[in-house]
Amino acid sequence: MKSVLKLSTASAALLGAMYAAPLGAQEQEEDVIQLGDIIVTGTGIPTEVFESPGSVTVVDSDEISEIAPSSVANLLSDVPGVQATENDLDRIRIRGEDSQRVAILIDGQRLSDHNRYGTPLLVSPTDIERIEIVRGPSSVVSGNRAIGGVVNIITKRGADKPVEFSGTAGYIGANDGYRAAASVAGTVNNFDYRLSYSKSDLGDRKTPDGDLVPSGSDDRGILGFLGYQFGKSYVGFRAQDYDASTEVYTSNPSFEVDLPKRDLRKYSAFYEGEDLMPWMSMLKFSAYTQKIDREFTNNLNFGPFAPSFEITSDDDQTTSGFLASANFEFADGHRTVVGLEYEDDRLETNKATTRIFPGPFPPPSTSTTFVDAKIRTSSVFGQHEITMGDFVTTLGARYYKVDSDQDEFIQNGVTQPGQSNSDGRWLGSAGLVYNLSDDTVLRASISQGYNYPSLSELYITTAAGGQTVNGNPNLKPETATNYEIGARVDRGNLVLDTAVFYTRSKDYIAVTADPTSSGQFTYDNVDRVKSWGFEVAAEFDPGWGGVRPYAILSNVTREFEYSTDEKTKDSGTPDWTGTIGLRSDWEAAAYTGTWDVFLRGESASRLVDENGNIVDTGTPTGTNPSSGWTTLNFRGTMDLTENARLILELDNILDKSYRANDQISGAGRNVSLFVTATF
Repeated sequence: MKSVLKLSTASAALLGAMYAAPLGAQEQEEDVIQLGDIIVTGTGIPTEVFESPGSVTVVDSDEISEIAPSSVANLLSDVPGVQATENDLDRIRIRGEDSQRVAILIDGQRLSDHNRYGTPLLVSPTDIERIEIVRGPSSVVSGNRAIGGVVNIITKRGADKPVEFSGTAGYIGANDGYRAAASVAGTVNNFDYRLSYSKSDLGDRKTPDGDLVPSGSDDRGILGFLGYQFGKSYVGFRAQDYDASTEVYTSNPSFEVDLPKRDLRKYSAFYEGEDLMPWMSMLKFSAYTQKIDREFTNNLNFGPFAPSFEITSDDDQTTSGFLASANFEFADGHRTVVGLEYEDDRLETNKATTRIFPGPFPPPSTSTTFVDAKIRTSSVFGQHEITMGDFVTTLGARYYKVDSDQDEFIQNGVTQPGQSNSDGRWLGSAGLVYNLSDDTVLRASISQGYNYPSLSELYITTAAGGQTVNGNPNLKPETATNYEIGARVDRGNLVLDTAVFYTRSKDYIAVTADPTSSGQFTYDNVDRVKSWGFEVAAEFDPGWGGVRPYAILSNVTREFEYSTDEKTKDSGTPDWTGTIGLRSDWEAAAYTGTWDVFLRGESASRLVDENGNIVDTGTPTGTNPSSGWTTLNFRGTMDLTENARLILELDNILDKSYRANDQISGAGRNVSLFVTATF
């Protein structure tokens, strides 16, 4: 009862603060959406978001501090064009592109994953300093898998004083669970350091129609960092140990999916040198090695008189790589970055399917496969920026050389012949920014994306959901070209960032029926996709005592062209997604904080296959189509002391029953309450 009383009291205090006097409009200007953050993910050259030729967004530390750190997905929920899926582990879609076509970087180093559902976000939200998001193809600078875009998650380093302790603890009502974290960080002489620990434990999701059983998850993260500054140079070392497990809700008790292990061990080192020469503004080296342990189980029971199946997969993935880049300024108005990147990505997978017959006879039968395969990727890239008056032009290119091999393939104890695949190609990009005035820029860009097939798609036979999918060593990479124009306005009381885009993609890899074997499927380059739409992020201070309306909207139309010549705009992607709301700072007595009331939603979507049929598959839980939805939500903060903050989120206040695209049913009315403290 005591904990419930505390929760109710804190919630009432923060909600009551909405009616306190907002701060003056002049004091609010710094809290309007900011476009001045420096970002390098989009161009490789340090550039303000305001001046970037592409669609970029930065979720910085100030914004993160005002969002409940329930998940990484929650930190990205208001980025235009971005959808965070929470079927099992957090994954990211950008402009309708599935997560396997989105590059996920942690501190600029790639996470890879060879299952068909894409790369999960294997990092604790409490360890994140900022997140840089690039929307649209950007493989020239950011490398493989960047067809949909790039998410670069930058973790925290040291602190400004010798010893700083911080802690976070919170309740997550959507799953009746919690997240807690603690860290110690500081700077001593030329050394800075950080050691953090985080843990979450979430129960089954609670919806207006009942709990989704099972759908619980938990994770545990340890992050260590040590850095040393000497002259104009800086070196750092990171170690990350992250464990996650989740139960996947399928709505069918005869179809069970469990992910008991998705663990990451990562070690990295880097060097950064600034202004080492009059003509060299930056020199960077980084190297890393990481191992992902992944387990998957799938149990199928078709009834008392039919055989049941137990399917397991145990994967060990080891990735090592390095990146070297240098920024040059040989003449006024010219900036150049050149770089070299190498990655060795290896996967060992053991898969087994056990068929269990009803009754004592015949005995269970098990089929097994073991695959040891690797991908080695080498690339060189360069970007050059030219400033001439009010025009800034950026030109870039990257050459890829990719080799992959299936070193070992054992099926039911019998060694099979090895296979291989390779690719080499040039990609390019170009951007133009015109400074119309001090507070307005126009921009245009052309960029290409590249997605080499995963090891699963090339070489591995996967059984799940009663379906057997075989790899295809003859696959080609997926490619895309994006055309985009946009504008940005930053006038203090008005901030606007908008873009119109058109993307043409080809050689999309899809699962197709194997004509030579009934009940078998394979991967093939069969689909073409055209995408177009626009994005808007805007905030305005009309002088309502500091209360500011804002809107974050995205419109995407995707047209699939299948190998059967069937064309459809029913691609499973909602045409509209976004957030519209009002927010302000507040001050009452000795307390200050922020409040935000907003509507979030998306339009209806459905997926039509190559035969013109509406399908209800394609995700871990088979959740297509979906109806449109809108929820009413509240987010607020209260600064309890100079060093302690309370964060409150009330989601789905009207307790609406809904399901977002490619996700399980949304949580009902729920509260998340976090307290963070630094001392």
